[in-house]
Amino acid sequence: MGVNKSLNRRIVQMTVPTVISNISVPLLGICDTAVAGHMGDERYLAGLAIGSVMITTMYWLFGFLRAGTSGLTATHYGAGDKEGMGASLRNSMVVAIVIGMFLMAVHSPILGLLQKAMGASTETTELSGVYFSICIKGAVPMMVLTALTGWFIGMQSTATAMAINIGMSVLNMAATLTLVYGFGLGYEGIAMGTVLAQWVALVPAVCMAYRLCHKNGFNFDATDKIFFDRKDWKAMLNVNSNLFFRSACLIALSMMLYAYSARIGDVEVGANAVINQMFLFFSYFMDGFAFTGEALTGRYNGAHDYEMLKKAIAALLKWTVGITAVFMAVYSVALSPIARLLSDSELVAMSVEDCRLWVMLLPLAGAFAFIFDGFYIGLTKTRPMLISTLCGVGLFAILIHFLSHTQWMLWMAFTCYLGLRSGLLVGLFPFKSIRYQQLMNKKNI
Repeated sequence: MGVNKSLNRRIVQMTVPTVISNISVPLLGICDTAVAGHMGDERYLAGLAIGSVMITTMYWLFGFLRAGTSGLTATHYGAGDKEGMGASLRNSMVVAIVIGMFLMAVHSPILGLLQKAMGASTETTELSGVYFSICIKGAVPMMVLTALTGWFIGMQSTATAMAINIGMSVLNMAATLTLVYGFGLGYEGIAMGTVLAQWVALVPAVCMAYRLCHKNGFNFDATDKIFFDRKDWKAMLNVNSNLFFRSACLIALSMMLYAYSARIGDVEVGANAVINQMFLFFSYFMDGFAFTGEALTGRYNGAHDYEMLKKAIAALLKWTVGITAVFMAVYSVALSPIARLLSDSELVAMSVEDCRLWVMLLPLAGAFAFIFDGFYIGLTKTRPMLISTLCGVGLFAILIHFLSHTQWMLWMAFTCYLGLRSGLLVGLFPFKSIRYQQLMNKKNI
């Protein structure tokens, strides 16, 4: 009983900072949107929206820098492998810097491809290009900060990861307001504020990493092993290659969802935005538990403590069921008030109400996809994540292609995508292997 209480306390302590960090992120978007929205011309707001989508989509493709780093680091942490913890940090930072420099070097053709994919008006395309071309100058610190966030999570320090994300968001808002209104830099000042915040936030983040290294009795000074330790690089490649292609699948899904949504009608597009915000809010909570799952699963697996690994998985699944039940209950009872809070259009609220069934089922369909992603990352077994996402996106594409293009069908297809992902992740999870290792450990004792 004491172990379970201690474990649940640890889960809460690690999850709360991540949830707070996730919820704070939209505040930055609200600030930038408000600044652009008060520049006297709606084209600035449109340019910011398209530019943000393009830069976010590109960075999203390299999300493996966080997820892959957290799983490998947590495994080394659990095993007490100080050299491995240092190697995870060094290698991920090297990869992050290389990716950041590459993106800065080839941003022009990337921008052209993304602008063609978005298909916005000439003026909006031009302004989105201005935003993108400035923001890309922060690619190096953004990639490094992504890797450091994963490393902090793997080191069981989610509070540090939270401090970095919130600190950067606050810096961003302050820099944007100062550059736009204080120095009169206008629309360009919004993007410049983002870049400035990223470079400034990099300094305390690296200092925090150095202090955590010192606290754990090792350092990450450059050595000749950075480029020649094949074992560490092979492990990173195996984990991250699957995560990279998984991100590509998710981007494809996002583009399909965006494209089909845009064809339905203005009211439905607004309703879809409301439903998406409700799903995102649920994801902020589930991501928090998934990140905790990465850290604890990797830690206990690395320590070969399969008893605690099993208990951690069971405890996190109970939290998942509880959070899912709460969100389903809230959305079933308060769907209309929430819709009217997010939009003052009665037609939009009615359109959201038409999709009540799928809004209620989204948390149930997606909950296990979130939490099992965390388990797989912690175990550094990312291939099932790629397989489940590929199958889910394929199902979504088939359904949305052959079914009528209505809002109801769109969210039905998205719910089926989530449900298939969840089912495959649960079905492919190595429960028997963990149970077997647990029994073997007891016999050896």
